[in-house]
Amino acid sequence: MKYLPILLLTALVAGRSTAADEVDFKKDIAPVLEASCVKCHNPEKKKGKLDMTTKEAFMKGGGDGAIVESGKADASKMIKALSLPADDDDAMPPQDKAPRPTAAQIDALKKWINAGAKWPDGVTLKAKE
Repeated sequence: MKYLPILLLTALVAGRSTAADEVDFKKDIAPVLEASCVKCHNPEKKKGKLDMTTKEAFMKGGGDGAIVESGKADASKMIKALSLPADDDDAMPPQDKAPRPTAAQIDALKKWINAGAKWPDGVTLKAKE
């Protein structure tokens, strides 16, 4: 019984850190995709046969297949392409096309993918100029 307060405090702290680590799609993920990806990966352009504007199209992937592996950010093609040096030919987005996501934004994308890459139904992304 004397350990109950410690256990409750530990559970409370663990619950707070988990909540703090959660990523919100509309607040944290959509803005990154809209600023850095959707300009070239949309229904009209589909670079690499990839449309990133809807949940269905995003999850389908492009000409090389899926770009994310739900629960496995480090194995996801999208994270690999975003993490390459800017001058690498395979880096996304290309230097002259859109702003590169920051390390913090890439970290948020990783957390989102590791948490299951949940995309709310009915949300369609639009490129930000």
